[in-house]
Amino acid sequence: MAVEVEYKGYYSPLDSVPEELVTEWETTLKGERDRILSALLEKIPNASVFLTKLANPAVEAWADFVNPTWTDVDLIKLKHRIKLKGAYDSWSDGVSSAFQEGGTFEQNVTAKKDKFQLARYPMGAVGVKYKIGWGVAYKAMGVISGDKRVAIYMGADDTLTGEILDVFLPGATRFARATGVPILTQGLVLAYYAHEAGLDTERDAVITNINTKLSNTVLKMVDETSHVVTLEIGYDAVADKIYAHAKSETA
Repeated sequence: MAVEVEYKGYYSPLDSVPEELVTEWETTLKGERDRILSALLEKIPNASVFLTKLANPAVEAWADFVNPTWTDVDLIKLKHRIKLKGAYDSWSDGVSSAFQEGGTFEQNVTAKKDKFQLARYPMGAVGVKYKIGWGVAYKAMGVISGDKRVAIYMGADDTLTGEILDVFLPGATRFARATGVPILTQGLVLAYYAHEAGLDTERDAVITNINTKLSNTVLKMVDETSHVVTLEIGYDAVADKIYAHAKSETA
């Protein structure tokens, strides 16, 4: 077999989410306040619907999680059922208060703005195209799905050999890309979290899980009559970094 294309890119989160994106997130979410409230009240317009769509399903779901060996388990479940089924007035008042102008909804958006910085982890995988280009998750998928633009965005932490090509069955490429990028991103972020915390066993378990998932989804769409494809994440002990790797060889 001859290597057609191979890409390896080391993953790291962004140092920070660009401030303009944080501001846009806050402004956009606050601007959606009236629409969110309208949609919520359309879905839950009265006490009867509250029972049908919120209270009853929640009661049944919660009951399944209650340890059946707890003392007074039946009374505990009954207490929860009574409290939740009688909660419509409190829920309705809380919604009205929260979604008024300057209310809890808007206050919480501003208060939790700093938590949007956690988006630097997935952004490190997918990239911020207008700022840093594509991240390693998209590049890994791009080189095996025919997106030759990714070559423009190769950096110091990337290696690319061969020619970018599309390895997927006719009609499958866009579905493979849409499936692969989120899976790679999930794996890179979780593996990095574990590695950052010194949890080597958990890091390696994430890598194994994600690579199995890629094998069972994205790689099932490869044209195996022409290509032998590797798509994976991993840990490079020498570089001490998490990476994304894609390779296609002739069948």
